[in-house]
Amino acid sequence: MVSSDRMNEGFVTKLTASEQIIAEKTVCILLIRGENPEGGKMYAYVAVRADRLEPFMEAQKSGTFFPEDYGMILEAGEGEPSDAVKTRMTQEYGFNHEAMKDIED
Repeated sequence: MVSSDRMNEGFVTKLTASEQIIAEKTVCILLIRGENPEGGKMYAYVAVRADRLEPFMEAQKSGTFFPEDYGMILEAGEGEPSDAVKTRMTQEYGFNHEAMKDIED
């Protein structure tokens, strides 16, 4: 994960200016799954800047979470993504569904 701070021998240090620029220009595409307010399953592909990834991951742990506060929703829907959606995410954004890892709560 990238943040504006990093650990260096037990001490938190700031990113250099060039590291911050890279973090602001690097985008991660994430597939998240959850439930809507009615309890139905839903998914979203979210583009999150690397410098916003740590707050994004922390926000998911807090309960009610609005991914659009941390990145751009590329695709969303009920249930699981269809094959057509998966193909689009792979072709347009290079998302690799086979290499995807689930992160435990």
